[in-house]
Amino acid sequence: MIVAIGSIALDTTRTPRKTVREVLGGSGTYFSIAASFFHQTGLVGVVGSDFPRRYRRILEERVDLVGLQVKEGKTFRYDSSFDISLNKRTTIKTELNVFEGFEPVVPEEYRKVKYVYLGNIDPDQQLRVLDQMRGPKLAVSDTIELWINTKRERVVEVLSRMNGVILNDDEVRLLCGTSNIVKCSEMVLDLGVDFVIVKKGEHGAILTTRDFIFPSPAYPLGEVVDPTGAGDSFAGGFMGHVARKEVMDEKTLKEAVVYGNVMGSFAVEDFSVNRLLSLTNQDIEERFRKYKKLIEF
Repeated sequence: MIVAIGSIALDTTRTPRKTVREVLGGSGTYFSIAASFFHQTGLVGVVGSDFPRRYRRILEERVDLVGLQVKEGKTFRYDSSFDISLNKRTTIKTELNVFEGFEPVVPEEYRKVKYVYLGNIDPDQQLRVLDQMRGPKLAVSDTIELWINTKRERVVEVLSRMNGVILNDDEVRLLCGTSNIVKCSEMVLDLGVDFVIVKKGEHGAILTTRDFIFPSPAYPLGEVVDPTGAGDSFAGGFMGHVARKEVMDEKTLKEAVVYGNVMGSFAVEDFSVNRLLSLTNQDIEERFRKYKKLIEF
């Protein structure tokens, strides 16, 4: 099993074309649904007593929810807007609600799993999760600018215990204090991880290890509806493929990055997790094959 620890949210997303209010979102949600196409996935998170039943049913159909806590109060809410290019996102309002005091408890049946993903939660929460695990084969984390700015030492401590990290280009530059992504990746490797993946939005991703660098372009799309959750869906596709292959050699890691790009490309084709919910494994493999043909020369 893959165990994911992350947020489950009700998102309000505003684009120049449309606004959707209080739809299913959160880093844990996108990751776990994307990963579930490849491998059994369990989600550790928290929702409020107001969490809609229809969203709970969506998660139950695809993800193991033994680790889901339900607390009296309101579910985490995030309100944001995108500019005309859909590349720049502005936070309008963040309401942590029950997520503010979230103490992640890993169920006993999850503690021996081989694959763990720590979404962009507080690094102190990430460390508490790691302390509950019993030697996972692959542990991968994410973070956000807030934690780099306010808890950098704790972020670095988390990375020292990770096999890999998945960051976007702004985050890795902030963490390392330099603009060159290749140098940034080398600096993060020196913190103790085995590989670094830098997400570059519409420009794809770069995988860096001590042995090789693999730049992977994004899958070309004629229309992007909502970029929310693309990065977490990328992470779900990446870890899902590694988990189903049960190896971490160069070939598998490169394939996993491509599957990450494929899942991210599906996520942005509709608001919330709607496009992921309509996917089939055949859709995923077909786009993977198309991607492979596109980049062969």
